[in-house]
Amino acid sequence: MENQNQVEVKTQEEPKNKWNKLSLTGFVFSIISIFGLGLAGLVGFILGIVALTQIKHTKERGKGLAIAAIIVGVIWSFGTGILKQLIEAGY
Repeated sequence: MENQNQVEVKTQEEPKNKWNKLSLTGFVFSIISIFGLGLAGLVGFILGIVALTQIKHTKERGKGLAIAAIIVGVIWSFGTGILKQLIEAGY
């Protein structure tokens, strides 16, 4: 009878060493965009935003990579877009 009244308490473990996969993937895509694939910067930007949202809830590692993916993705995508416009305009 005593075993029936016992309640199991499950604790949620902190993922201390777990990396967020989207932050790493977004960072890689952003870096790839530097080497000529401009659309990869946009993908890295989007994955970085999604990764930041996930990290906020899951407390995983990779916040810096996600932020770097956003920054590099935005700068490189918009930078190459502006540069193309200047070249086409004749500057």
